[in-house]
Amino acid sequence: MFLMDDGAAILLTWIVILITIGAAFGLFFLIKRNIKMDKEEHDVIIDNAVTRRYMEDSIKSYIKKVDRFGALSLIYIDLDGFGDLNEVFGQEACNQMLKEMAARILRVLPYQATLCRYENDEYLVFVKDEDNRARLEKLASRINEIISNPYQVLVGESISISASIGLVTYPTAGSTFDELYANLQLTTYVSKRDGGDKFTNFYASIKDEEQDNMMYYREVKNAILNKEFVLYYQPIVSLGDKTLSGAEALMRWNHPTKGVQAPSTFLKVLEQTGDIKWVGEWGLENMIRTRQALIEKFPTTPLRLSLNLSTKQLLDGNLANKFIDIMNKNNARPEDYMLEISDFMMVEKIAVIKTNIYKLRDFGFKIAVDGFEVDGQSVQNIQRSPIDVIKLGRSFLKDIDNNFMKEKLLSMLVRFAQDNNRVLISEGIETAAVTKYVKEQSVFYGQGYYFAKPMSFDAFEEYIEKRQYKALLDEVSTLEDSQILVNPESFEEETHEETAEEMLARVTGQRN
Repeated sequence: MFLMDDGAAILLTWIVILITIGAAFGLFFLIKRNIKMDKEEHDVIIDNAVTRRYMEDSIKSYIKKVDRFGALSLIYIDLDGFGDLNEVFGQEACNQMLKEMAARILRVLPYQATLCRYENDEYLVFVKDEDNRARLEKLASRINEIISNPYQVLVGESISISASIGLVTYPTAGSTFDELYANLQLTTYVSKRDGGDKFTNFYASIKDEEQDNMMYYREVKNAILNKEFVLYYQPIVSLGDKTLSGAEALMRWNHPTKGVQAPSTFLKVLEQTGDIKWVGEWGLENMIRTRQALIEKFPTTPLRLSLNLSTKQLLDGNLANKFIDIMNKNNARPEDYMLEISDFMMVEKIAVIKTNIYKLRDFGFKIAVDGFEVDGQSVQNIQRSPIDVIKLGRSFLKDIDNNFMKEKLLSMLVRFAQDNNRVLISEGIETAAVTKYVKEQSVFYGQGYYFAKPMSFDAFEEYIEKRQYKALLDEVSTLEDSQILVNPESFEEETHEETAEEMLARVTGQRN
């Protein structure tokens, strides 16, 4: 048997120890490397889609590799109304929907395509070696189709959603990633502006046609984030007892360079992009805070504030529930607030609008029709609608002293309002003489530039404090009959008091 001396044994022992330590270190670094690779892979792929950074790096590298001799296409998918779904169904359900959506998109993509979740509710598709316009549009159409199929993410509940999609190809739409992305945003904007649920492909003149519109769209979106929108208030006064009855809240844009902007400059953009839904909730929240502040300062001044609702807002099936939640959250009384609609006939014609209006009215909101036109059909129809307040449009004042039919219809409307506990408000009052005339026709509430233009909260607070409306109504009382701008003789009472039905039949030429 071979025997080692003590020195050799010690040397062998150290060799074994060093080999063991080396193996241990090797194993440690191998495990660490695998963990790092797993983490990097996880950081790159989340919920079936690569990350934004990975996608951008891939596109830039590909452009550099192929130079101008290669081809690629980008598809941007911006989900329509995702924020509303998040509020209704919750974040967990919507995250499940997004995971399933990514899986659906991947199933229809060609082998050379990559999917990225670019923003929370926006996806980017990168297709290598593809610049065929027809094939790209066919793919976009297919993506939109599979996205719009319902998602069963809750027991007994399904979620449906659509998308606004933009398409660009390299190098037609740009030679760098930044150029491609800018044009991708432009085409996506056009899809969203046109109502969503569609795709728009880049074309040569789109920048000239749409660039200014998109810049304005971005300005409006940034105005929401920067809280540049405010409410102005136009007083509604009681002509009989010379008091302030309330005010209509009107949206304004406090533009940083252009000053205060009226709704006509931005409302259409908000409707096109779906942000009009945000306007209603934001407006109600602000109106509640305004009233609470005013009542705290003027506790003896009863104020009912009103807010306009557009058709697009009323088509939101969850509008009433959202408004009721806001009222409950703020401990606000619905009877202190009024909601104005412009077309009361829609209430009976469109089911979702009818549901919203009746639910809001049953909760306690007062419902008003804005800009009501005094004609035979409207006067007849208003009697069957769930309207509490009728705001007469300024056109009803035009030539009414020379219009027998119009004055009789107004008389009938006044009688209907008195008999059925409805309130009439005359809009567009601009002079003391018109104020006196309106009051003499038993229309006891008025609104218009004679009393005040729409004003900021601070100005409205001062208006109440100084009771500026009182001096204006005192001026009305001093007018002589000769100063009235209409012919009072045309309103003499008839000896026979017709019923509402008889009057309507006579002035409209209808007979039983």
